[in-house]
Amino acid sequence: AVLGDPQIVGVGLAKKRNAKLISASERLTEGVLFYKFDFAIKDGTHQLLQLCVCKGKLWSLDANAPEKRWAKRSDMYEFVLGSFMPKLA
Repeated sequence: AVLGDPQIVGVGLAKKRNAKLISASERLTEGVLFYKFDFAIKDGTHQLLQLCVCKGKLWSLDANAPEKRWAKRSDMYEFVLGSFMPKLA
């Protein structure tokens, strides 16, 4: 694993965000290892964060919404993060 165990990385990221880690996972797509983290931030925000390393560069994509709107937006945000693929010329 490029960044390490997703759960361990997620706990560290949650601490820096003053958040609770809801879930952490990894997937391999087209040879790129993606890490996805789901956080409940103590300010009432819900965040999905996706990280990957491709061609020596760290890529980050996140989607945030107030917790009260998360149920309506979570599917869309999951789709956006799932469709992201880093490309370098």
